[in-house]
Amino acid sequence: MTPPFRRLLSLAVASVLGLAAWPAVAGVVQRDLTAPSPALGKPIRYSLYRPAATPAPGQRWPVLYLLHGGGPGEADWLDAGGLASAMDEAIAEGRMPPTVVVMPQAGDSWYVDNTDIGGAGAMETALTRDLVAAIDARLPTAACREGRAVAGLSMGGYGALLFAFDKPGKFASAISLSGSITQPIAPQMTQRLKRARTFYDGAFGTPFDVKRFNRWNLFTKVRQLALRRHKPDVYLNAGDRDPGGIVQGTTEMHLALLRAGVDSTMTVAPGRHEWSLWRRELGPALVWLGARIDPTCGASGQAAAHTRSTQ
Repeated sequence: MTPPFRRLLSLAVASVLGLAAWPAVAGVVQRDLTAPSPALGKPIRYSLYRPAATPAPGQRWPVLYLLHGGGPGEADWLDAGGLASAMDEAIAEGRMPPTVVVMPQAGDSWYVDNTDIGGAGAMETALTRDLVAAIDARLPTAACREGRAVAGLSMGGYGALLFAFDKPGKFASAISLSGSITQPIAPQMTQRLKRARTFYDGAFGTPFDVKRFNRWNLFTKVRQLALRRHKPDVYLNAGDRDPGGIVQGTTEMHLALLRAGVDSTMTVAPGRHEWSLWRRELGPALVWLGARIDPTCGASGQAAAHTRSTQ
């Protein structure tokens, strides 16, 4: 599949997509922004990458929601991940349309809804509902599933798949880099249960609630996704020296997605669970996404059909 903005070569279609209107200049980075969140009862903090030039009338920016792993938070993608440079390069080379990237702060929430006393709050609801609504209200975005994607690394890789599986009508594409992807925990898995009691930072209850964990498990979600009308395209990547069974979990997820009728791509690259791996693998992930994310919300496909019918 070729990117929607490169797919059509006729002048009529080029006019629809506005290829000539996008200058190859560095994007703008904004930090410490906030969006209101009724779900959390407090603002969501986030960082933002956006193209420098405002879209021409009738044009829109697609949006990538980029989730951090465990640790400091949303600035990781900018400071350690080289996100801005990667996006500038991908856009300038035509591998991505000019795209907004939103990097929310989610703490150690594991991106789930946890309204327990002392919990991180309804984080999935906050990010997939409140933050998306705020971004669409603030910027000229392609406010449709075709123009919206979610990605993340490690804990954020789990979160990206969670959002896409739970909200396939909102996100058309999902990327997991070294995602924390594991099977449900059965009663006899005593070692996994022991590790889980401290590993998940209370996101699934304090003490750890294995039934809650299994309800939020991605493999449980895939079985439900198989019955949904919309299914996201998925890109899975892992390092060959990622710890904690990440390669195994990623492989099992890839197979589960294929069985569920999902368009799934999987790659394994040399590397450990660290930024040198994720910086390198972000580029190929953006190439994959550029072939799918559609700033026209389907208009490019309609234009292609019209062009073919008149030839």
